[in-house]
Amino acid sequence: MLVLLFVSAFVSATLLPGSSEVLLLSLATQVPEQWLSLLVVASVGNTIGGLVTFAMGWGAFNYGNRRFTWLPNISEQTKAKPWLSQYGAWSLLMSWAPVIGDALCFIAGAAKLSVWQCTLAMLIGKTIRYTLLLLLGSSIASI
Repeated sequence: MLVLLFVSAFVSATLLPGSSEVLLLSLATQVPEQWLSLLVVASVGNTIGGLVTFAMGWGAFNYGNRRFTWLPNISEQTKAKPWLSQYGAWSLLMSWAPVIGDALCFIAGAAKLSVWQCTLAMLIGKTIRYTLLLLLGSSIASI
């Protein structure tokens, strides 16, 4: 159960499609007493998936010297770049966001930002997102 959640969260944070939120809420309704384990596993899995995208950016290009033309959606790159320019590694607090999250991780890697700061920002952002999701899910389930 936890391994499946980890894999789902990991895949959801890479350039591959996925939806760990549905699985997390489903498991939380089945075993509500394990909410903390579910939160930790989903957050860590999603952060590691984000780090894979970060590593792809790190190894792919030197920031500013090339265009990221092979990204699935170039508009994601152009939306993410101003965030990264303004907030640096802390822009990855938004790495969970559906449209720009993957692009933020990729461009942060390409910009060779601090791995530790980026990891911390990703972990914080993703944990807050999953915490709010669990709180919202439990409040809806109790109605």
